Amino acid sequence: MCGICGFIGRITDKSVIEQNLAHCVQTLAHRGPDASGSCVTSSFAFAHRRLAIIDLDPRSNQPFLDEELGLAVTYNGEIYNYRDLRRDLLRRGYRFRTESDTEVLCKAFACWGIDSLKRLRGMFAFGIHDQKTGTAFLVRDRLGIKPLYYARVDNGFVFASQPSAILRWPRVRSKLDPVGLSSFLSYRAIFGERTLFADIRKLQPGTWLKITAQSHEHARWWDPARLDDSDDCSLETLIGSAVEEHLVADTPVAALLSGGLDSSVLAFELSRHSAHKPTCFTGIVCGDTYVESPYAVEVAKALKLSHVLVRLPGATSLDVVKRLTALRGHPIGMHNEAAMYLLARAVAHSHKVLLTGEGADEIFLGYSRIFRLSFDLRRQAFLSALPDVIGRPARRHLGLPKFEAREFEFFLARYTYFPQSEKMELATSAWRKDIVFDAELIDWMNNAYNSGGATPDERIRHFFVRHHLPALLEMVDNTTMAAGVESRVPFTDHRIVALALRMSFSKHLRWKDPFASVRAAFAPIEKFSETLDVSKAALRTLYRDRLPASVITRKKLGFPLPLGQWATDQSSMPFRDLIFGGSPAIADYLDVGALRRWYARRSQAANDTFGKQLWLICNLEVFLRQQSS
Repeated sequence: MCGICGFIGRITDKSVIEQNLAHCVQTLAHRGPDASGSCVTSSFAFAHRRLAIIDLDPRSNQPFLDEELGLAVTYNGEIYNYRDLRRDLLRRGYRFRTESDTEVLCKAFACWGIDSLKRLRGMFAFGIHDQKTGTAFLVRDRLGIKPLYYARVDNGFVFASQPSAILRWPRVRSKLDPVGLSSFLSYRAIFGERTLFADIRKLQPGTWLKITAQSHEHARWWDPARLDDSDDCSLETLIGSAVEEHLVADTPVAALLSGGLDSSVLAFELSRHSAHKPTCFTGIVCGDTYVESPYAVEVAKALKLSHVLVRLPGATSLDVVKRLTALRGHPIGMHNEAAMYLLARAVAHSHKVLLTGEGADEIFLGYSRIFRLSFDLRRQAFLSALPDVIGRPARRHLGLPKFEAREFEFFLARYTYFPQSEKMELATSAWRKDIVFDAELIDWMNNAYNSGGATPDERIRHFFVRHHLPALLEMVDNTTMAAGVESRVPFTDHRIVALALRMSFSKHLRWKDPFASVRAAFAPIEKFSETLDVSKAALRTLYRDRLPASVITRKKLGFPLPLGQWATDQSSMPFRDLIFGGSPAIADYLDVGALRRWYARRSQAANDTFGKQLWLICNLEVFLRQQSS
C-alpha cells in the first residue's frame, strides 16, 4: 500500500527534522507514487508515500491526524475487516470523516488501545503517536507481511519500511553487519532482529515497540507457538473467506497464476467470490526450456477468468538485478525476484493490487524434501546401529550424513545454501574473525529451531512459519512494491495458519499408499519426494474435484531457471566479471583467489546447488558496490 518513515523523540528544530524526513521518504517514492505527506511536531515526525487503494480521495492521505483523539498515524498495509470494525465503532459513538481503513485504525486504537491489534485481520506496519499520553508504538502484523525497520538515534528512534530510508537520517551509520552478510550467504535471508546494517534493527512479526520519553520496550502480541486463535470454521470456509476479504479495494485487483497448485486454488476461490472476475497474470521467462504457462492457461480457461501472458525478457540480466537491488536496498537472494519484479511492472500498467499464493508451502508443508526430516532421522538412527560395513554404504546410497548427526545439524545441512565449512574456506581471515567462524549465527539458528516444539515435526513446522515465511514475505513485498504494486497473500490469514498448525502432520504430508513408506526407506529423498508421498495433501484433497487433474497431481516445481547451467554459460558472464575482474567489493569478505579456485573446481560438474551459491555471491557483490558508491 505505501512507504512509511518517521522519527519519535524530542525535537528542538523542526526545520532540520523536516529536511531529514524529506531525504528519508524520497527513497520510498517507488512504494507510494500517488501522494506524499509529512507532519512534524515537538515529539514526533511522520512521513508517508501513498499507493491509493482504499478511499482514493485525498482526505485519506497520510500521515493521518485525529485532533479530537490526539492521535497521529503513518501506516502501510490493509485491514481487510475494517468495515466490520467501523460499524462496531460507529455503534460506540465514534464519528468518521473518511471511508479509509486508516481512520478505522486510529479509532480502534482510541477505543481498545494496543489490544485493538487482536481485532485486526490484515497486513500492516505502522507508527502511531498518542499526544495525550506522549506514548508511541511501532507495530508489525502477525506473520510479518509488511516490513518495518528502526534505529536508535540521538534523542529517539527513526523507523521506515526499508533500511535505505533510515540510512538517510543523520548519524545512522552505513556500516555493514558481518553476521548479517554471513546469514545472507547461508540462508538467502537475515533472520531475527538483525539486518545487513549494524545500526538498523528489524521489528519482528507479531511484535510492537512502545516508546515514551523515559523508556522503550518490546512485546510479542502474536506468536504461532502459543496460539489462542479458536475458530471452528473448516479449511475450505477459511480459505474462501480470506480470498473474499483480500478483494477489498477501490481499485481493480489482479492475481498471479503460475499454473501451480497454490495460485490455482486462489484462482478458483476468486472465480467464486468476486463479482468482477479479476484478471490473472502469468509470467514467461524468455529462453527457458520449461514453461508452466500451459497449466495456467488450462486453469484460467476452466474457471472462465481473463488471462494475460507476460513475456519477461532479461529476468536474470545484470541491469535488471542492479535496478531492483537499488530500489530494495538489499541484495537479491532468490533467483525469481527479478522475474517477479518485471511481472509486477507489467501488472502496474493496469492494476495496483496483485494476489499471490506465497505462504502455502510453509503452512501446508510443500517442501517435502526438508519436511521429511524426521523420516530421515529415523533412517539414520537405524543405520548408525548397524556395523559400519553395512551402515556406511547404506548411508551413502541414501544421501545421509557419514556420521550420526544431531537433529539440528541434520536440519541445518538440509536448509543451508552455503555450508559453513565451504563458506569458511572462501572467507578472508578478517571476516572469519568478525563472525567468529559463524558461531553467533549458528547459535541463533539453533535456538530458533529448538524453541519451536516438542518433536522434530513440530520444530520444523514452527521454524518455517515463524522465521522462513517472514523472510519470504519481506522479499515479495519489497519486490512488487518496487514496481508500485501491492502484493496480497491470502494463505497467510492468521486463522488459516492457526488451523493448519492444529492439523496433524500427516494431514499435510502423507504417503501415497500404505506401503509407500517402506519403499521410500530404501531410496534417497530426492528419488521419492512427491513420488511416494503427497505434499500439501490437505489442499489437494480439498480441491481435487474443482481444479484440473494436471494441477492437482503434478509435482511442485521451482522457478524454471537451471542455475547450474546459468553459472557456466554466457548469461552469467557479466556477473562473473564483477567478482573476478578488477577490484571486487566482496574481496573484503571472500578471498578472490580462493573464490577463483572454488569456481574452477565446482564448474567442472556444475549443478543447481553451485548455481545458487554463485548467484548469492554475485548479487552480494552488486549490493556491496552500490553501498560504496
